[in-house]
Amino acid sequence: MKRLLNYIPVLGVALAFTACESDLDGVTYNAENAQAAVLEAPATTSYVLESRNSENVAFTLTWTKPDFGYNAIVTTNIDFDLAGNNFANAVQLASVTTAESQDIQVGALNTNILTLLRNQGIEEDYSARDFEIRLSSSISNASTPLYSNVITLNIQPYSADIQYPEVYVIGDYSSWGWDTAQSLFSFSEDGVNFEGVIDFNTSTGGGFKLTGATNWDNGNWGLDGSAAAPDAEAASITLINDGGSGNISCYSHRFYRFQFNNSTLVLTNNLSFDALYLVGSASGLTWDTSVSENIMKFDAEKQRFYIDYTFAANDEIKFLTDNGTWFGGTSDGGLNTQDNIKVTTAGNYRIYVNLNNSSNMTYELNAEDYGAE
Repeated sequence: MKRLLNYIPVLGVALAFTACESDLDGVTYNAENAQAAVLEAPATTSYVLESRNSENVAFTLTWTKPDFGYNAIVTTNIDFDLAGNNFANAVQLASVTTAESQDIQVGALNTNILTLLRNQGIEEDYSARDFEIRLSSSISNASTPLYSNVITLNIQPYSADIQYPEVYVIGDYSSWGWDTAQSLFSFSEDGVNFEGVIDFNTSTGGGFKLTGATNWDNGNWGLDGSAAAPDAEAASITLINDGGSGNISCYSHRFYRFQFNNSTLVLTNNLSFDALYLVGSASGLTWDTSVSENIMKFDAEKQRFYIDYTFAANDEIKFLTDNGTWFGGTSDGGLNTQDNIKVTTAGNYRIYVNLNNSSNMTYELNAEDYGAE
């Protein structure tokens, strides 16, 4: 099995707001009068994370907001680190402004834990450990943050190398062999619903089929030759499980994210494109698809996109398909929003994008993998 791992008046307001933000860059506060946020501990302080619950909320953090002595735009970061480390290697679970609570998702939390462990040289150890959480609140780049109280949670992570049930997409692009075939995965682990991004490269014309194993004997799903041929780029088609089923050849783009239900035998096309671009404000990037050098490569083994890039601090990025589908994200690695992603620390990074699970798309900025083969 594979491992997966608005118009002019509004513009005027925007400009005014930008000016105000610049004015706040040097704002400080009276430390004697300021009050830090108070972070409440969840009712449960011990957690065992499981991959099948990756899209669920692990816990919700709530707090009373900080008081800097006057009205100001406050940015509050949720810092997370191994207990006893004094937040020296902390990662951010989230960053908020007006909110006084934050849901922490199982999958994102697990990813951050594995990052912390890896940074400490701890590999393949998924035992329960104590972790600390605090809030750091600030009103400008010049001010020293106000730190909340610290809470401690005991959390047991799971391996990121999850072996999901899968069905194989075998076809002309893989020379009709399973060794180079890509897969759709049952991220819910129900063994019924499967999903994934397939790179057909330039070989869509010869068609493809689905199999339940690396042979033709455990599911051989293709077109019903006695039924009307599906429309080109059909949103969904119903397959049959039969050795005499026909090849699926109604799709012509390079990349597709298919969903397949092996009970109803419905194959759904919910995303198709020919290229994925890194776009943004960084030097050499644009906010469109005009620069071919910024097309992301695809790793067919891990079924994810990647590109190496050098960023300055606070550069912002997103991802854009050649046919206009945008992907923005959050600071915890999620990719299910339209928000710009801020690169807080300058440096060289390999950017990974995983679009396989439409409910839990992710990105990663990985400094260690920059330039890797």
